[in-house]
Amino acid sequence: MNITAVIAEDEPLLREELAEQLVKLWPEVEIVGKAGDGIEALRQVVMQKPDIVFLDIQMPGMTGIEVARSIGDRAHVVFLTANDGFAISAFEEGAVDYMLKPYSAARLYTACHRLRRRLGA
Repeated sequence: MNITAVIAEDEPLLREELAEQLVKLWPEVEIVGKAGDGIEALRQVVMQKPDIVFLDIQMPGMTGIEVARSIGDRAHVVFLTANDGFAISAFEEGAVDYMLKPYSAARLYTACHRLRRRLGA
């Protein structure tokens, strides 16, 4: 089963690190888009129609919360943030997971496991 993902993270090094870790932990995932701001993230989701979106919460243009609200149930969302103060809003928008930065490979594995269960993969 081919699973597609978009990664939205305004810090380029963190965006690339997440992409590398994700492919190692879950080889079936194909990263079909990357974005450095919320507007580009929403554009990537509309164009690519991914199964999963990894969203930083505090991004320029639109926040991750605003992006998640805009995409609704079109994709499963995992939020990435350095601030635990957005958790309630994130889960109100249907988040599958909420990862605090810096996160470990073990924590990303847990998020992937949750996503696999959601996707039935």
